[in-house]
Amino acid sequence: MKIGFVAEPYEESHASGMGYVVLELMKNLPMAATESEFVIYSSRPINAEYMQCPFRNVLIPKGFIGKFFFFLRLHREVDALLFVAPLLPLILPRSINTVVVCQELANLKFPPKSFAERFSAFIRDWILMPICLSRAVKIVAASEATQIDLMHFYRLPKEKVPIIYDGFQNIANFASDAPAPNMSFHPYFFFAGKVKHRKNVHGIVSAFISFKKRTNADTKLVIAGDYGGDYYTNLQQELTESGYMKDAHFVGYITGAKLYTLYKHAFAFVFPSINEGFGMPPIEAMSLGVPVITSKISSMVEVAGGAALLVDPFDIEDISHAMEKVYKDPELRADLIRKGFARAKEFSWTKSAKSYIDLLRSL
Repeated sequence: MKIGFVAEPYEESHASGMGYVVLELMKNLPMAATESEFVIYSSRPINAEYMQCPFRNVLIPKGFIGKFFFFLRLHREVDALLFVAPLLPLILPRSINTVVVCQELANLKFPPKSFAERFSAFIRDWILMPICLSRAVKIVAASEATQIDLMHFYRLPKEKVPIIYDGFQNIANFASDAPAPNMSFHPYFFFAGKVKHRKNVHGIVSAFISFKKRTNADTKLVIAGDYGGDYYTNLQQELTESGYMKDAHFVGYITGAKLYTLYKHAFAFVFPSINEGFGMPPIEAMSLGVPVITSKISSMVEVAGGAALLVDPFDIEDISHAMEKVYKDPELRADLIRKGFARAKEFSWTKSAKSYIDLLRSL
């Protein structure tokens, strides 16, 4: 079987979200079916060091129009083609089984504010996306929450939208190179992800301030992820006005051994996101024995699987009191750690890649 994979967006550094999913699928799919031939389509050369199995890299045009005509001429070069919506190809020969990977539909639930962004989102979500989805043989959802969104917004039948869970980054692999923890942070609540509204970092900051005022606990808040702009400025202003600026640390984008240290030594991981297609960070925390507080909406409920303390992401006091419970109740912490270890074992990119190969073979 010849399998094609469109590695767009392809990011080697600062990979997050969709870029990270593309990178992990690209690496793991060939290992799940060594007897198959893999063709990876990308607008820039793939770094062979990331790959552990043979593959053929075909460079494609970077522009929209160029991609359109390139894939229109694809014919029988591959039997199946896997790509991330709403990227091209929009039109393909019918002889090729096309499978779309859909992580989330956040923009449909939380529309952008500016006119330019709304116009771009309209073209992508209501013109390009329906073409992609109608052409696809299957649309893989990263969670039941995404499956429900796909069926709701695009009126897709359930049988066309199978669920294949993502894996997660096994950060324990960096343990041997991990630096010593920064003791000035301890003890601390931890968040990892981009500092933006949908991640509800404002909710975390407000809940942390409320927790500090109520308990006067000597705890810190550490936030790892890209930050900037008005959103970050507003967070800084809230912390300054509360008097707890010195207790909150924004450490920027962190990977590898440094990220391992921040996870491993955290008192608890706080991730009350407003919407997630899957939500890898809570599983990363669980795999390292860190108690997790996360949202009781979107995909986080199914991913947590009863191994996390669930909160209403729109209720600051609910998040704050969850922090207090984890802080004051050692038995609760121990129970969350035990359940988290077990839950994390249910996810891996190896398992995810095998499910994709099984799906492609069934077409």
